[in-house]
Amino acid sequence: MTQIPVSHHPGRHCASTGLCNLVNYHGIELSEPMCFGLGAGLGIWYISFPGISPSRMVHVRSLDIESRFFYRIGHPFAWEQFKTPEESEQVLCERLDFGVPAILQTDIFHLPYYDSNTHYPGHVITVWGYDKVEKVFFVTDTERDAVLMVPFEKMREARFSKDGLLNIQGNLFAPQRLPVPECMPDIILQAIRENSRVIVEGYGEFSEMDGVAGGLGAFEKWEEEIRNWKDLKDWQWAARFTYQTTEKRGTGGGAFRLMYADFLNEAAEYVPEISSNGLPQQMQDIGLAWRELSMVLKNASDQSVPDFEEAFYKLNRVKELEAAYHRKAMTL
Repeated sequence: MTQIPVSHHPGRHCASTGLCNLVNYHGIELSEPMCFGLGAGLGIWYISFPGISPSRMVHVRSLDIESRFFYRIGHPFAWEQFKTPEESEQVLCERLDFGVPAILQTDIFHLPYYDSNTHYPGHVITVWGYDKVEKVFFVTDTERDAVLMVPFEKMREARFSKDGLLNIQGNLFAPQRLPVPECMPDIILQAIRENSRVIVEGYGEFSEMDGVAGGLGAFEKWEEEIRNWKDLKDWQWAARFTYQTTEKRGTGGGAFRLMYADFLNEAAEYVPEISSNGLPQQMQDIGLAWRELSMVLKNASDQSVPDFEEAFYKLNRVKELEAAYHRKAMTL
């Protein structure tokens, strides 16, 4: 049996919890909000691919928080990927035998402690060891305090999955060592400016894909369509799922914006201009506005007759607050 000393810090979001676990294990004391902020974790996407369920999706996190975080602290990053589940299992055990934890991307549908009927193959967990006799891995996951056990068979399934939008092939990252970040004020400023820049300017080729709008353009597209959500066959599911992805499912509430406000408050200790420009309070207000929008959508999903008028006005408020914040943050 291989068992690495666990340094799990229960958190609000899977990826930022995994990042926090890794850096703290390697002796770098960073909070989960700081990891999220250095990874430029804020995002906004409006998605309407044919055949997806629900027919309209809203996602509010960046796609590449892990790579941006490790770039900021000065360490190369790439997910290791594999041809077969068996190969991915063998390499995971080898990495653990080296004495370091690993973060993995998994599909919650196959993680037994979730008992979920929903596929989501982008969920990050931390692995701390395994028992070859019992054929289980020892993992930690986001807000859960306890170490959990995942059978080898379930882990193979969880690490190879596709839901139409995301595709994972045993994605694994297990650094042998990590550098202590140098000149925190500089990397904090870079992360804040970059996160706001991509939201204002969009995500390049991703923002131009058919059925995808990213950055501030996502708000524009969503605002154009939301009053017509009443005509969608799955209007209740679209509203409910948007509530889940913005408020309930691992965002820390307020579409990640409340956790980002915590990051800005912490970052202001390194860069006082963050506070003097009022950015933490602006972000707190954005998070609360997102929460109001999310709850309106949740309530709409409970009705028998569709009505998205109130959601339209709440969305307009979120859009205006986001645009004002990000344009100011880019000038830091």
